[in-house]
Amino acid sequence: MKKIVFFAAAILAVSFASCGGNKANNEEATNNEQQLKDSIAAVAAAASEAAADKAVEVIDAAKQAGEDLKQAAKDKAEEVTNAAKDAAKQAIDDAANAAKGQLEKK
Repeated sequence: MKKIVFFAAAILAVSFASCGGNKANNEEATNNEQQLKDSIAAVAAAASEAAADKAVEVIDAAKQAGEDLKQAAKDKAEEVTNAAKDAAKQAIDDAANAAKGQLEKK
């Protein structure tokens, strides 16, 4: 009978020991899982911030390109206007000279 009681006590002790070990393993797994979630959240936040920063850079570059294009168009318009003025002056001078020449012939 002592052997049976001893055997039952040994089985009970092994059961408690294995349950306690599983509890520690479960706690460790839960801690690891939480650390993994925290790490993923940190990486996602960093990626989101980097994407936002890049978007701001792209927007700023687009604004600058727009301003550069606007200035280039303004400069070209001024160049064309000046060329047209010069051509008009030249045409007026040519017409005046031609008229002078016609008057002198008469």
